[in-house]
Amino acid sequence: MTTMTTTLTATLARAPTLARRLLWAALLLGSATAFSQTTWPQKTIHLWVGFAPGGPTDMVARTFATQLSGEIGQQVIVDNKPGAGGALAASFVAKSAPDGYTLLLGEPGSISINAAQTRGSAYDPVKEFSPIAQVVSLPMVLAASPALKVNSLTELMALLKTKPLAYGTPGNGTMQHLTLMQFGKATHLEFIHVAYKGGAPAVTDLLGGQIPLVMVTVPSVASYVKAGSIVPLAVVATSRSTVLPQVPTFSESGYPDFIQDGWQGFFGPAQLPKEVVSKLASAIAKVGKDPQLQSAMSAIGANVVLSSSADFAKMVQRDHSYWSKLVAENPSAKD
Repeated sequence: MTTMTTTLTATLARAPTLARRLLWAALLLGSATAFSQTTWPQKTIHLWVGFAPGGPTDMVARTFATQLSGEIGQQVIVDNKPGAGGALAASFVAKSAPDGYTLLLGEPGSISINAAQTRGSAYDPVKEFSPIAQVVSLPMVLAASPALKVNSLTELMALLKTKPLAYGTPGNGTMQHLTLMQFGKATHLEFIHVAYKGGAPAVTDLLGGQIPLVMVTVPSVASYVKAGSIVPLAVVATSRSTVLPQVPTFSESGYPDFIQDGWQGFFGPAQLPKEVVSKLASAIAKVGKDPQLQSAMSAIGANVVLSSSADFAKMVQRDHSYWSKLVAENPSAKD
């Protein structure tokens, strides 16, 4: 990278949001001819994840990155930037050059929810990202330590009537946090939230006896459930998990209002050239149909869900409206 390019990138990163978008737009217009003469990609692509290594978002990112590297002819590297419920990585990507070499594997927390909260690195999920494609859906699960001696949501509810219980999530303001907060409010029972920098650290503390409950995605606990070291109580999804088919949904357990499928997808900064979006979307769609990749996703409890960039953008807008309303109604969900 030249000194001039480095200086320009640093200047744009410090500029206010609107000014930054206008500057990037001018830069892209001025370099459109040059870009058309260059075949993307020409160098390593960095896929950022807003959570700790070993968690479900990280697992999905690394699986797709490996396959995409072979498909597009350049290495795709996964970088982790955990913290603030995924907002640190999302904010970093939003401020990056829209050249196709800095991408984000986003999910409801980092895209749809964080922007509705008061954060130091706020961003507009509709205006500051280029949605590329959804890749998976991930059901959430409420799970307990065996030491809690509950084996169903009904038994947990009975225990909660006698005392409040702590639960861990991948972070404050994440989908997992807001869903269980909403559940506690609707049932008039008290949960004490403990925020982590990803699902994996929360599960580690559950296994170590530091917390009695976690609300995480199924991949975070699937192997531990099969080993008998974690007790799954109910999944938050429209249907049962294929990995944990014995676990009922919240709806089946008597709470039909708690149906929410999680999702994960690829994003780039705003003003990402259409050629790059198209090439990435096509490559993602191709590797997403690979039986080995689908098997790997199924093994951790994720369902491959491929979408066009246009359909994904519409879903993100709907999702953002839903979670923004929920955050507005629950001040405690804000930082």
